[in-house]
Amino acid sequence: MTNRPARSRLAAAAVLVLAAGLVPLALAGGSGKRTATTPASIPNFARDVAPIVRDTCVGCHTDGGIAPFAFRTEADVSTRAAAVLRALEARRMPPWMPGPSSPLYLGQGDRALDARERTTLVRWAKAQLATPGAPRGRTPIGTPKFADAAARPGEQTLSLPMPTPYRPSATGGGTDDYRCFLLDPGLTTDSFVTSARIAPGQTKVVHHVILFRVLPNAVADAEEFDRGTKGQGWTCFGGPGVRQGSTSGGGSVIAGLDDAGWISAWAPGNAGNRFREGTGVSLPAGSRVVMQVHYNLLNGSDPDLTRAVFTTVPATEGLTPVVTTLLPAPVELPCAKSESGPLCDRIAAQFDQVKRFGQDAALAPAGLLLLCGKNAQNPAAGETTYCDRPVAKPTTIHAVGGHMHLLGRSIRVELNPGTPGAKLLLDIPRWDFHWQSVYPLVEPVTAKLGDVVRVTCRHDAALRAGILPKLKPRYTLWGEGTTDEMCLGILLVTRP
Repeated sequence: MTNRPARSRLAAAAVLVLAAGLVPLALAGGSGKRTATTPASIPNFARDVAPIVRDTCVGCHTDGGIAPFAFRTEADVSTRAAAVLRALEARRMPPWMPGPSSPLYLGQGDRALDARERTTLVRWAKAQLATPGAPRGRTPIGTPKFADAAARPGEQTLSLPMPTPYRPSATGGGTDDYRCFLLDPGLTTDSFVTSARIAPGQTKVVHHVILFRVLPNAVADAEEFDRGTKGQGWTCFGGPGVRQGSTSGGGSVIAGLDDAGWISAWAPGNAGNRFREGTGVSLPAGSRVVMQVHYNLLNGSDPDLTRAVFTTVPATEGLTPVVTTLLPAPVELPCAKSESGPLCDRIAAQFDQVKRFGQDAALAPAGLLLLCGKNAQNPAAGETTYCDRPVAKPTTIHAVGGHMHLLGRSIRVELNPGTPGAKLLLDIPRWDFHWQSVYPLVEPVTAKLGDVVRVTCRHDAALRAGILPKLKPRYTLWGEGTTDEMCLGILLVTRP
């Protein structure tokens, strides 16, 4: 099998925004905020509760959906009142990760509950538990509305199905399969993608989908890699797993980080992503698309035939390109105080990475230390890491996200931290690997030449014992494996 190039590993992360709670990765919003009341009496289901459940829950809790049960009627919700109450009080559902200090995001009203809505649901659920034998109504809940991704005048619709059905599988008794497929949009002229949606073949197992661009100067390598792997597609936990090409910068690492080649992403509840008017993702003639599908096998492993659907316009329309910028920080996480073993030595852990992923894997930790102005010869180990990236040209930030693996605790992305003009772009105080997203800002933020964007992450090696009990303790470095870690800020930007 061909080794994946170093730049692909470093930028791998273009990355999993893996999780079932992706808010629309469009730069345009969703259906808007619903209105709920909190009457002094028990909330009325049809008037007060159903609109909240419809807009924040039904996207996943639908027939054949990724959630373990569906909410079709009042009775469906009432019979699960205890579970609903526990999830609400623990703030596990709906899955909205940004903390209260974060700015406002498009679609937030469709994913996050405000205090009044949460109180309404809690009071209604408690009332159901207080009357266990009472008849339950059959009031239908309805279906949520999402951002429009249908073709508009002047747009062409492209359908990109998987070549053949794929039956997902997991190794070592796991329940997750991350698989990448190389798709050919058949473009003969340079184009812009103006919207994207995913039609999952098996909604009960397709957990999320991410679409990456492969430019013409990297297509031959991607096709060779695809042919050299066993079965349909290839395993791709961290990112697309292949070189994506470069439009400038000679293929340098910095060029790859400034334009990571992300097109779009999908998760249950997201009907489609449309970019802001006048913007789109550049897709030159001859490009390919890597479709990364995360399958969760708790609901089976039936063959899947997922497809991506784009709307495009010719490049002559002169849209402003949307690009994905990656902000990685090094990870130098020592073993927890309660842990011991040979892999707790940093050098031994590096050799283990090489054994698992090849020689290129050893380059990323040192490269990130140098990129972030830290000591690559004698790196400081610790739970908290950060990296400052100077803004090289005027930039408008439209959306922001973060990515870590299973040992992550929290992540922040900031503009000009510690200055009078500091702006918080994203704060996730309680990280959950299974609920990752990129969040479109209600008000895009302008970054000037010389400004600084910082990503800060906190990891906790003590989490390993509960999450990965069979894994030997180890010094944890940046890497694309489940047992490695990342600290990555993700920005969707436009530049003049």
